[in-house]
Amino acid sequence: MKKRKLLILSLLSGAILICTLVIATLFQTIPTVEVSSIDHTSSTIPVTQQATTPPSRSISKNSIHISDSQALAYYEQGLKLYYEREFVQALKLFNQALLIDPQCYEALNAKGATMAFQGEYDQGLASIQQALDLNPSFVYAHFNKGLANELAGRWNPAIAAYQTALQLDDRDTWSYYGIASIYGRLGNADKAVEYLQQAINLNSDVKEVARNERDFTPVRQDSRFQALVKP
Repeated sequence: MKKRKLLILSLLSGAILICTLVIATLFQTIPTVEVSSIDHTSSTIPVTQQATTPPSRSISKNSIHISDSQALAYYEQGLKLYYEREFVQALKLFNQALLIDPQCYEALNAKGATMAFQGEYDQGLASIQQALDLNPSFVYAHFNKGLANELAGRWNPAIAAYQTALQLDDRDTWSYYGIASIYGRLGNADKAVEYLQQAINLNSDVKEVARNERDFTPVRQDSRFQALVKP
């Protein structure tokens, strides 16, 4: 009996030892996870990677500032005066809009163009740039950047800004016209006609504007220009 008990105990001890070894082996193969190493805002990105990866420069539509409705109302009123070349009064309304909403990029853009027309080119460009910083895809601001540079006699930056507007919207009539007018000033009939043709293709009213545009004086006698703008 004693030998049988000893044999049973020996077998039990061996079984326990084997189970212990199996369990220990299993635990060694399971990786340990530190809770502090996981970013709970994203189930797939560790905090360390998130901290060292530079943020994307792309701007989603949701991140663009939505201007205050009252500020936009002042902006719209000012824009009507701007088109009527009532620059002093227009500027007051744009500034009123910006008092309500300093990030109203529409008003910043229009304010910049208004200042440029008043001869304050650098200040105007700074305001337009503020608008672009808030909304880099704002085509009208790229156009006005071109316009302000053109008014200042800075032809290359003006053309570059108009080209950027066209990259964003290839149907922006007045950016084509702006480039045409600069080449007209420079006496480059080939380029003036090329870009004016594209503007007229989009809006036939451009013909009448071009006929009376003094920027085209150096190329006005070119037969191609005359053919483009004839009634």
